[in-house]
Parts: sequence; structure tokens; C-alpha cells
Amino acid sequence: MRPTVRIEQSGDGMHKVRKHLHDVSVEVGILRGKYKSEGDEPARYVAQVAAQNEYGHGRIPSRPFMRNAMRKNKKDIRKGLGRVARAETHAKSAKGQMMRLGMRAQNWVRREITDLRTPPNSPMTIARKRSSNPLIDTGRMRQEIQFRVFNKSGQTI
Repeated sequence: MRPTVRIEQSGDGMHKVRKHLHDVSVEVGILRGKYKSEGDEPARYVAQVAAQNEYGHGRIPSRPFMRNAMRKNKKDIRKGLGRVARAETHAKSAKGQMMRLGMRAQNWVRREITDLRTPPNSPMTIARKRSSNPLIDTGRMRQEIQFRVFNKSGQTI
């Protein structure tokens, strides 16, 4: 089976980037069940804000941090999947290599959230946030980017 990378959006606005290889997958994004409500802010709100920024919504322009992170790191993703495949063919567990790939992908997405500058915030938004970084207000969305490695039956491994 050939490894693939796919960006998904589920019905409640959560994004997942999945890398598949044989029976092991890794998801990177704001994962269902992995985040908690803080104060008056419902947990689902963070995923909705991420979706609105990734694809744009109303007056919010598209700021594709997930897609950019994966596109910028295609070569590293291919190398990582190659290491997973070699681990499987040499009777080693692919779990460690998938964990490493998931951690790296999580870091790529978080770095993209920090580094992305275009399109810029409106002057009104900059004044309200006291920052010109379009994707960081409190830092919560960046913090919620996580990964998990799971098998074909959906169990986290």
C-alpha cells in the first residue's frame, strides 16, 4: 500500500491531517476528545476558529496553516513514511517512527501558526489584540494542535 497524506474536515469543523501506511495512521490537528473547555469558552469553539482561519469564513480570509505546513514539509513526510515502511519490513515496530512523524508534524503546524503573516489582520483587529500575528491571540489554538497514532480499528497505540 502506498502512503498518503490527506487533510480532512469533519462535520463539527475539526481538521485532521492523516498519514496512512498499512495498518497504522497518525492524525495531526485539533483532535476530538483531546481538548477541554476553558472558562466560558466551549472546547468546540477552538476547532471552529481553526476551521474558519484555515479555509476563510465571512470576513475572515483564508490562512491555511495546516495545508501550508504539510505542503512545506512534503519531503520530510515522505522520508518519515519511508522510515516507517523500513521499520515494518525489518520486523521492527512502526509505532516509534509514526510517533516521531506525528510529533514533527505537530511542530510544523504549530510553527506555521506562529510564522504565518499573510493576509495580515485588519488595523482594528491589531489594535484589539495588540499584536499583528493573524493566527495568535491567546495562543490556545496553537497549543491545541496535537497528534495521535492509531491502528486500523481506530484504537490509539
